[in-house]
Amino acid sequence: MQIHRRHFATLDSTNTWAKQHAEELDREALTLVTADNQTAGRGRFKRLWLSPAGQNIYATFCFFIEKHRGDIGNLPQVMAIAAADILEELGFQPQLKWPNDVMLKGKKTAGILCETIPISDQLCVVLGIGLNVNMPTELLSTIDRPATSLFAEDGATRDVEEVLARLQDRFNGRLMVFLDEGFLPFLEYYKKWLIHANGDLIRFHDNRTIWEGRFAGINLDGTLLLKLSSGEERTFIAGEIL
Repeated sequence: MQIHRRHFATLDSTNTWAKQHAEELDREALTLVTADNQTAGRGRFKRLWLSPAGQNIYATFCFFIEKHRGDIGNLPQVMAIAAADILEELGFQPQLKWPNDVMLKGKKTAGILCETIPISDQLCVVLGIGLNVNMPTELLSTIDRPATSLFAEDGATRDVEEVLARLQDRFNGRLMVFLDEGFLPFLEYYKKWLIHANGDLIRFHDNRTIWEGRFAGINLDGTLLLKLSSGEERTFIAGEIL
């Protein structure tokens, strides 16, 4: 898919800008919105995403799909797979925490936020990713959850634009496959990097209730399967492993 890029020195949030300008975007292209700095970067559950200038990737990929397509929830997982793929190429051993957090050595290095806006008979997908590239440890230590960056892991400073170029090319290719074939072609890639193993005891918040049980796998559609102490197996479409 052809890529149109909109780059800014500073934005409140690349996702917010994309949502505000969705009506103006080319419906036949992939629009990439990037910024050197975000003043109000955000992740899932409205959490702050620390976005220091010039150190990391702050990007939102925008594209249009059928309004009633049932597998929209897999798109953040496809992005996570693309990010894990390039990190592996760079010599790292990435892991994925369900549904779409990208981890290095148990610490989060990339977060993904997917939002949608209905426009006539289509949905504009606003798929944002923050990837910590050169963030130093002193800034990472101010984040309230375990976090890391490529620099913190191996001490190498990287060209953020070069990492972004890899990511945009990899995601664009993965997106084309997804739009044609759905999530199934990606399932084994996703499982390859999954941080969870069958039988792991986990606590899970589905935005209403905290559940405890054993990780029982990933379903064909990318949803989480949890085995409760009662023996019941319950499927979750969204939420957070605590």
